[in-house]
Amino acid sequence: MPHLFIVGYENDAERKRVEYLLDKWSNRARISKVRGISFIMESGDVEGFAEELLSKLDPPTEGKVRVYRVEPEDIGSKVAPNRREIEYLAQEEPVVVQKLLKYVLSKFGAYYVSSEGNVSRYRAYTKKGRMEIETSVEKTGEGTWVVIGIEGYGSAIDDLAKKLERELSLLL
Repeated sequence: MPHLFIVGYENDAERKRVEYLLDKWSNRARISKVRGISFIMESGDVEGFAEELLSKLDPPTEGKVRVYRVEPEDIGSKVAPNRREIEYLAQEEPVVVQKLLKYVLSKFGAYYVSSEGNVSRYRAYTKKGRMEIETSVEKTGEGTWVVIGIEGYGSAIDDLAKKLERELSLLL
């Protein structure tokens, strides 16, 4: 059964990432981009509309109009994001650790989004996917406790986690 995907994008960069994904998957699945105009008719006289639509097209009309019955499905609620956590105990002061984390994350393409208390949020886009990163830096009796949570889809999460573990093991 064919699946119709309607992807809304906010900017050209997002569109290009979807185009890249379509190219990547073209040898694993039969994917055809819709050429022409696409729309969803949710109610009304489908046959009457189709008859009038065909009357507006230049002959031959065979194959120019394909109609699929689709059921809306929120795929985002069925596909849960992956999450990885990295924990460290550092001997440096929290201010030093936060600056170090900001530097290392920016090195891997992450950018600062917001912070609240001792928790900072970052976002990163790679060829393998988008990630949300949350860092928590807290002073404890033994040193500075660092927790880095990475959330997103696909293999991007594991790739970034490995890079961060390797980099931070040298620095913390």
